[in-house]
Amino acid sequence: MDGKGYLVTNAHIIRNSKNIAVINNKGEEFRAIVLSTDNARDIAILKIEDKDFTTIVSLPYGISKTVSDVAEPIYTLGYPRNDIVYSEGYLSAHTGFNGDTLSCQLGIAANRGNSGGPVFNHDGEIIGVISTKETEAEGVAFAIQSKYIFEAIDALKKDTSYQFLKLPVKSSVRGMDKKQQVKRIQEFVFMVKGD
Repeated sequence: MDGKGYLVTNAHIIRNSKNIAVINNKGEEFRAIVLSTDNARDIAILKIEDKDFTTIVSLPYGISKTVSDVAEPIYTLGYPRNDIVYSEGYLSAHTGFNGDTLSCQLGIAANRGNSGGPVFNHDGEIIGVISTKETEAEGVAFAIQSKYIFEAIDALKKDTSYQFLKLPVKSSVRGMDKKQQVKRIQEFVFMVKGD
């Protein structure tokens, strides 16, 4: 989410966790702390606090303030197992389960470990964060809309020590094919583990 080690995930992933670790696609593990949690929206903001973490100058993706159009192709990168997994699908509804306006519905195969992972549009912009899947139907998942990431950051910025936080809105992978986008983005997607 931010090159200085700020990350977004689902609040339910880190609930009741005393120790949080984030792991990148190279298997490097870093200690992280929780800065804020919004249980109603299922969003948590984490910060990597580890001397071995190197600040990233610029992130290849942007975060969109709006949801894409219905039927737009989307893809996810996540950790349903120990290595990063790519899945693709489409945005199937602007709302989630039973018309929930916090989330959007995706036509995509999602596993338990995909929770907290980013959902990208064809421009390499994050449009949501996978939160749940439909247990009664195959190939249906729900994602918290990305506009709530902006709201969570705005709430965090009320503490003056976080005034500098800025979300990336421009995607440098726009126009690349998906294979190239994934090559550029995958090292900036982390597995989050709490205990």
